[in-house]
Amino acid sequence: MEKRIEKRLPRSIELMYGCNDTFSPGIALNLSHHGMLIHADCQMVPIDREIKLVLTLNEDVVSMRGVVCWNSEIIGMEPETDKHLGIFIPDPHPDYVSYVDRLD
Repeated sequence: MEKRIEKRLPRSIELMYGCNDTFSPGIALNLSHHGMLIHADCQMVPIDREIKLVLTLNEDVVSMRGVVCWNSEIIGMEPETDKHLGIFIPDPHPDYVSYVDRLD
C-alpha cells in the first residue's frame, strides 16, 4: 500500500459513500486532493472496490469516484475500534480541489 505524499488536512466533512446504489453516511477526515479517510460505521467496502463519494460543498452537491485502498477490518484493527476506509481519489472534482485548497 503506497502512502499519500500530499499534505493531509485534519478537517472533517460529512458525506455519503457507496457502490451499487447502496449509500451510507460517513465522515471524511484527513483530506487531501487525492485521498481521504472515511469514518464508516454503516458500510465497510472491500479493498480495490470503486465507490461513489457525494459531498455538499458550499451548498453545491459534488459527486466523484474513489477507490478503497484499505479498510480497518483488513489491516487488523481491534473489533471495538472505529471502522475506517482509506480512499484514493484518482480524478478529484475541481470544486473538491478548491475546497481542500481553501482549508490549508
